[in-house]
Amino acid sequence: MGRRAKYFTFEEKAAAARQHKASGKIVRQAQNARAYAKRHGRRGPHTTSKDLCNPLPSSVLKFANLPLPSSYLFHQSLTSSDLIDDSDLSQWDKAPPYYSLPPPDSPEEQRFTQNLFDVMHGHHLRRERESRAHRMAMYNAGEISGVLKELRDALKRLIGGWDDLNARVTNQLQVCARHKLMAECYRQWVARRISNYQKEVHSLVTEQNPYCHSL
Repeated sequence: MGRRAKYFTFEEKAAAARQHKASGKIVRQAQNARAYAKRHGRRGPHTTSKDLCNPLPSSVLKFANLPLPSSYLFHQSLTSSDLIDDSDLSQWDKAPPYYSLPPPDSPEEQRFTQNLFDVMHGHHLRRERESRAHRMAMYNAGEISGVLKELRDALKRLIGGWDDLNARVTNQLQVCARHKLMAECYRQWVARRISNYQKEVHSLVTEQNPYCHSL
């Protein structure tokens, strides 16, 4: 049994009672605050084992790490210059096969194909930077769960179709040089997206900012 406190006057006893009541109120407030924070507070992003431990196929890394062009046309396309007519690029902005007629086999058409290759790379990089800017705005607004959902959904779709795409591009035997080069460009950008998106997810689930450096 603990000792009972002794108070020599009625005032001392009343003051002690008020102090005890106030202390109990503070304790209850702290408990309620912790309970509310647990129910409603800001939570970190939900992490899955795939976010941290799932290595990418070697074929993805092989094409993701290929260098980009450095030509004048590449940079003009990247900056969406008025000098570039991108009205006809949509037919190449998808997976093969392509159904346009093969061009004549001439030096002029070969140069046009190489120029088109550089322009498409600039086009893809510009689109990825715009997409990344959209996710960065969501991140800065605190919508981390929304960013993760977008990235995970995209990764699921891209990785799910990777083997088929890679096989189709690799096994193109009877296609013209232009179709072959456009397919290789598209495959490279799918691989780059997979690699970049996984890096973003990893940064987000480890509570790092993936948007502190440029793409």
